Amino acid sequence: MVPRIGRVIGTAGHIDHGKTTLVRALTGIDTDRLKEEKERGITIELGFANLTLPSGETVGVVDVPGHERFVRTMVAGAVGIDLVVLVVAADEGVMPQTREHLDICGLLGIKRGVVALTKADTVDDELRALAASDVADALRGTFLEEAEVVPCSAKTGLGLDALKQAIVDGLRDAPGKDPEGLLRLPIDRVFSMKGFGTVVTGTLWAGRVKPGDDVVALPGGQAGKVRGVQVHGGAVDEAVAGQRTAVNLAVARELLERGQVVARPGELEAGKLLDVRLRYLPTCKNPLKRKARVLFHAGTAQSLATVTLLDAPALEPGQSGLAQLQLEQPMVLLPGDHFILRGFALQRHHGTTLGGGVVLRTLGARHRRGSPELLATLRAVEQAGPEERVRLEVERAGASGIGRAELQMRSPDPPRVVDAALARLSGARQVVRFDKERGAVIGQGALGALEQAALDAVTAFHAAQPLVEGMPREELRARVTDDPRLLHVVLEALSARQALVTSREVVRLPSHDAKKSTAAVGLQPLAERVDKLYREAALQPPRAAEAVVALGVDPRELDRAVELLQRGGALVKVKDLVFHRAALDELRARLIAHLTAHAQITPQEWKELVGATRKFAIPLAEYFDAEKVTLRVGDLRKLRGR
Repeated sequence: MVPRIGRVIGTAGHIDHGKTTLVRALTGIDTDRLKEEKERGITIELGFANLTLPSGETVGVVDVPGHERFVRTMVAGAVGIDLVVLVVAADEGVMPQTREHLDICGLLGIKRGVVALTKADTVDDELRALAASDVADALRGTFLEEAEVVPCSAKTGLGLDALKQAIVDGLRDAPGKDPEGLLRLPIDRVFSMKGFGTVVTGTLWAGRVKPGDDVVALPGGQAGKVRGVQVHGGAVDEAVAGQRTAVNLAVARELLERGQVVARPGELEAGKLLDVRLRYLPTCKNPLKRKARVLFHAGTAQSLATVTLLDAPALEPGQSGLAQLQLEQPMVLLPGDHFILRGFALQRHHGTTLGGGVVLRTLGARHRRGSPELLATLRAVEQAGPEERVRLEVERAGASGIGRAELQMRSPDPPRVVDAALARLSGARQVVRFDKERGAVIGQGALGALEQAALDAVTAFHAAQPLVEGMPREELRARVTDDPRLLHVVLEALSARQALVTSREVVRLPSHDAKKSTAAVGLQPLAERVDKLYREAALQPPRAAEAVVALGVDPRELDRAVELLQRGGALVKVKDLVFHRAALDELRARLIAHLTAHAQITPQEWKELVGATRKFAIPLAEYFDAEKVTLRVGDLRKLRGR
């Protein structure tokens, strides 16, 4: 078992300034693996080693290429490191890639570093002092302004112990990464190993991973089981956040690539839209326009992207602004992640890096412009602590609410922090839980809007159909929300305030009484005439069109009067016919008497009992079947239960 490696350092600097040679001198490991690297004497791919420091801590080391053609690879290696060793050759001083790598590290949020002034044995004291002065000028105003500059030589060993101690000092207050966060392992290498199969490596950004875990590679969604885990060549029972990690996956090699992220199923999602705070470097030649096309780097992934500036028509060199980035390829990112933007032309003494920034929100909607409300929200997000951040994300979800997993995908904080924030917000009634299974919540403002929508819908229903007892619950759900659990919470809240009454599957206002409504009172004279018509018609009632003629009324008024009498129980609808209750009750009594005496009734006997044609006899027979008075057996009917 190898010791756990909780932190990672990385190199940065111009080509040929001795990064790989320095790593070999410090660790004894040659990080140039490729034949081409050894033949050309330059680093092309990321290299990895581990270094035991004087403090006894073992840290992972990522060695990056220095050539401007491999900036993408450099960014992939620099993300996730806790401290950078900026390598500057004493015989050349600060060069274009020195400056570009320094800016990239700053844009990626790296806070700690030391400067290795390499090849110090090849220059005299005067040139060494000039080189140190050149470095100090380059570092002024950067995160490395106060960093220790250590003259050293990989060839003679000069200053190597001092460099190790400077690394110890630089890491002393480094916070490390969160092992309780969502599993995120950005893949920087994929290869096959005989006897093992597919292996991916990367710096474990958050969470834990162990053999037997089910994981998924995003984007793409390739699912598989973890067969084994190593930390710098040694098998471990579990890798934790901050470690350089190799994972043996039960996934075909050709389905995986650098840029994907290993995560747990259902915990993360890849997206193409990012709301960001963008910083445009002062070294850029021209303003950044609103719809600029750029190369976007985050984690170990790269994509073309379109920049939509939200708070300015353009950004001048050195300015920052709010923007939305639309990626061509989906990526797995969380708020708080850093990114790099690169262009397609060299900047002044600086390569192609344009700037970078911080992700503010993910998995949102597209913005065509920056409204005052949007800008205010994004600025609030920038300043928000965990509780306010959760509240803003719940608010963004609006009337649909948001599930616990979806909320976590939009949060920079680990689950325990989000849970605590939700508990506080729930206790203050700023958010309301409505789906225990999904852990879904809705903001109080959005819930209030749904409550008002429900009240408005029921009020409108009563106005349109005053003779109906109330609005069917399913019809109300179609008007208010697609989620039945959310409707339940809405109705509970309104019922508690006595704003609505829910009776069975019907919802009404407390003040609504269909029987006593103005419409019902106004219909009473017509209803009495309709009642008389159907009572006298008995078992041969008129069709609606016939009743309209017989009574000389408007069809709509007849419908309302019939509905009123049906609700009162005087009339009963049987398919497309309407019978008076008294006629049905009288027929029921005669039917039961016949079946009690004869045990069964034939179709002809039934027709004679009804005293009407098949047009009326058949619907009435089916009515008594449905009422569970009779049971059909072939062509006969018997008394149910006998």
